[in-house]
Amino acid sequence: MVCDERNLRYRQEMRSTDEGDIPLIVQTWSIWLFTRWKSKILNETTMSTDTITPAPLQLLSLTLNRTNIINDVSSTVIPPVGTALPPNYHLAYFPTRVYEKDLSPDGYLTTHSPPPPFLQRMWAGGELLFDNWNPLRVGQHVNMETKCRNVEVKHGALGGENVFVWIDRDMGNKHGFSVRDTRCLVYMRRSVLKEKQRKIVKVNYKADFEKIIHPTTILLFRYSALTFNSHLIHYDHKYAAEVEGHEGCLIHGPLTCTLLLDLVRDSIPEPSARIKSFTYRALSPLVVGKPFKICGKRNLNAISSNSFKEGGSDVSYDLWAENNEGGLAMKGTALIEFL
Repeated sequence: MVCDERNLRYRQEMRSTDEGDIPLIVQTWSIWLFTRWKSKILNETTMSTDTITPAPLQLLSLTLNRTNIINDVSSTVIPPVGTALPPNYHLAYFPTRVYEKDLSPDGYLTTHSPPPPFLQRMWAGGELLFDNWNPLRVGQHVNMETKCRNVEVKHGALGGENVFVWIDRDMGNKHGFSVRDTRCLVYMRRSVLKEKQRKIVKVNYKADFEKIIHPTTILLFRYSALTFNSHLIHYDHKYAAEVEGHEGCLIHGPLTCTLLLDLVRDSIPEPSARIKSFTYRALSPLVVGKPFKICGKRNLNAISSNSFKEGGSDVSYDLWAENNEGGLAMKGTALIEFL
């Protein structure tokens, strides 16, 4: 089989130290499969719809142990029609509508999965953008467009090549755009985590506000159920430890992200403050049963003199999560605007 120019470029990216032990026909076939898969997902766009019903919103707020869903709407009552979704609570909607037989063996979606040998996946980070003048609200019918933005092959910190897949999910109501949820998934060879351990990166700055989270198996189960996430690493200890080489079941990346966003919105005194965007990276896993700390710090370099006044400039906050050893698990930057 003849490789075209894209295949040759990819072959250079994918070359490993033991490539000489792999028959050329196998290398060529793998390259062709990867190139075909990449072209396919980059040219696909899917549309889906959902209705923002009150129950998932309330249940997610209760799962996260919040007193109020948003403002003065209590978590113990059904939120009324018109209640705005807090940042990242859209994850309780637009579930993956597929049969179990169409999932991968680890319980995850195969929609954007590359061909073998990249069988193990983790949440690498993402970007969130919110139109605070047009938030998603209870009672609305919402459309979502999903499209793969980019595919990159990089040499991973744990060794070997990793495939990074960027996916944009744009949501809107009858008034127009509301939320863009961009997630980056990293796909690895299955043996990577078993062979090497990630280096602990310590935090070198002091938080303005922080909170300790005690992640339980019940928290992970309830969050998995609400977001219809069947990835085994979040609830099957034997699979997480013995197959993928983790210490135990892992905290969902989007769950950590949501906890950070809840922390910053609870810590800003100005009622008109809204989270405009959040860009973040997942640096190391958080494990069930091991307490971790979520933290925030105002970025003084990005604050103007009228930041906490109506119509003032946007404010930047550094947000991060630390594992039980003080190492960075997730870090990001939230931009706050004032309506």
